[in-house]
Amino acid sequence: MKLIDTISWLMGRVQGSLFPHLNQCLPTPLTEQEERLVSILELVQVERYVPKNITNYRYPGRK
Repeated sequence: MKLIDTISWLMGRVQGSLFPHLNQCLPTPLTEQEERLVSILELVQVERYVPKNITNYRYPGRK
């Protein structure tokens, strides 16, 4: 699958299911900037780079 096709499919998924879900869960609708941020984070798949269990780290944050 070409990169442009993958991006098109992903953006359709974001706009078709993620934005309505977020708008339903939040007290106010997403702004245009927030929608752009969500789109970028979805494209980058930031969750792949964030550890699921941070307790193994030496400095997990303030208790």
